Amino acid sequence: MKTQEEIKTPLRLANELEYVNGEVVTKDVFSNDNGSVKLLAFDKGVMLARHSVDRDVMVYVIEGSVEFEIDDQRQHLETGNSILMPANTAHTVLALDKAKVMLIRIKA
Repeated sequence: MKTQEEIKTPLRLANELEYVNGEVVTKDVFSNDNGSVKLLAFDKGVMLARHSVDRDVMVYVIEGSVEFEIDDQRQHLETGNSILMPANTAHTVLALDKAKVMLIRIKA
């Protein structure tokens, strides 16, 4: 198990990383051979170019709002929303507001 956090210590996810103007800030919370948990903080208007991940992914919006484009369909996600994507699903992400999201990657 690889983690930057103390095991069994409660985390307030929204406080684990800060926004940076014009950027996406990332923090790896946990990873092992079966998957990982990563936090991202998007400044408003920042976009992640089309990409895919080799694992199944669950995205959970901690705060703010983002837009995912998957298979030419746009999905608007706000605080408390989540989306599931199978491995190798090409997608883009656009921060409609400042937003913090959690990515949970699972090896299928």
